[in-house]
Amino acid sequence: MKKDDFDAVIHYFIAFIGGFLGLFPILNIAFVFGSAQTANMIEIVVLALSGSPKTFLLHFLGAIIYLIPIFSVTLLKRRTNLDVRLMALAADAMTAALIPFLPEKMPATVAMYPTFFAMSFQWSSFSGAYGFTSSTIFSTNNLKQCFSALTEIVFNKDKGFCLKAKFFGLTLISFHIGVASCFILWKQIGNYSFLFALLPIIAAAFFVLKFSPLEKK
Repeated sequence: MKKDDFDAVIHYFIAFIGGFLGLFPILNIAFVFGSAQTANMIEIVVLALSGSPKTFLLHFLGAIIYLIPIFSVTLLKRRTNLDVRLMALAADAMTAALIPFLPEKMPATVAMYPTFFAMSFQWSSFSGAYGFTSSTIFSTNNLKQCFSALTEIVFNKDKGFCLKAKFFGLTLISFHIGVASCFILWKQIGNYSFLFALLPIIAAAFFVLKFSPLEKK
């Protein structure tokens, strides 16, 4: 198996983790999706115009927390030989371990801070494979790219899009298997289900270390 193939396998593991951990705010915080910042940034604008300063600051701090990993990964990739992928997996692991013990009565926005941080770190560190850019923490662009490639294959008879369709399709499947797995466990044991994310996190770390080590500068 080539390095690109191992990178793709790692990407599917990470997408599974993204779906698994991304379910936390949806199940616990009134169906709010916490892996992306769109909803939070809309809230910031609305609250700036007609909301309480305290609530505005909580949402604004959430955006800052989301930006910190983006800043850190961008800087570390250029200035160090650290493997930010392992750091992202560590952030995922800490989030998975923290979720079951978050106080139930804490503000909803504050409860999303661990998800904001971990998902941002993950997205910044795992960008795709085979030359394709793909998010592991939400599905909109993956769905678009997969459907576009399938359209090229089926209606334009262009088999050159097969790898693209396969990669984005498996990323979508992996992400939503993660969602489904977490939900099934959550129905049985509540937020302790998120501890099971540690298993694919460990597997992904093994693949990174064993089969896709960072190339030294």
